[in-house]
Amino acid sequence: MYCDDIMDVENSAKRALLVFSIEKVLMKMGQPEYDLVVARLKNEYDCFLVNCVENPQYLKRILEDVYGNAYDDILREIRKEFGEFASQRYYSDFLVAMSR
Repeated sequence: MYCDDIMDVENSAKRALLVFSIEKVLMKMGQPEYDLVVARLKNEYDCFLVNCVENPQYLKRILEDVYGNAYDDILREIRKEFGEFASQRYYSDFLVAMSR
């Protein structure tokens, strides 16, 4: 049981960093665009940014639609926000799923 609790805490921390990094990058791009991304996730997939950890294709599609050619720049910025953690499997798997 103790080991499971540690894994839950670790996964929660990883998820929090991932979602925080995405939110930070999107907020830098502008509040209206951020609000649009969040609204479209809710309307089209009935989910929030935190749910995109398991379903990165939802976020990918919407970011490509909203930001067009700037999508690759956004992905680069998210990678930068992950910092030293970007090479860890949890984050690298997410980045691979988000890549074009």
